[in-house]
Amino acid sequence: MIKEGQEKKAKYWGRFIVRKVARLNEPIECYSEEIGKALFNPTLVKIEWDKSPSDDKHEFWLPYWISVKGKEKYGQFAPMMGERSFLELLQNAIAQGFFSEDFLQRLGQAIAEKLDPK
Repeated sequence: MIKEGQEKKAKYWGRFIVRKVARLNEPIECYSEEIGKALFNPTLVKIEWDKSPSDDKHEFWLPYWISVKGKEKYGQFAPMMGERSFLELLQNAIAQGFFSEDFLQRLGQAIAEKLDPK
């Protein structure tokens, strides 16, 4: 599992440090006909690059882990999750200060406009 303070290197993008990690309170219990019961544990990670690969910083990462028969494996593809899990990750990330005030204000405005269109 990923931890704050870890230094890593992305194959094509360079070195970065894990600054914050938002997790679910409990992994999601899933079922697959191929493997049976599995635990899905998505995370939202805030990273800081030695040299950002773009002007948009690429500062958020969504790694995940799957536990099958007690063995934890790193997910290799883009994570798929439901609204409850996604909302919990966002709430945990907001509580940890992942996002700028400007981002949160714009997000709040977009939500308010969606909920109360004029």
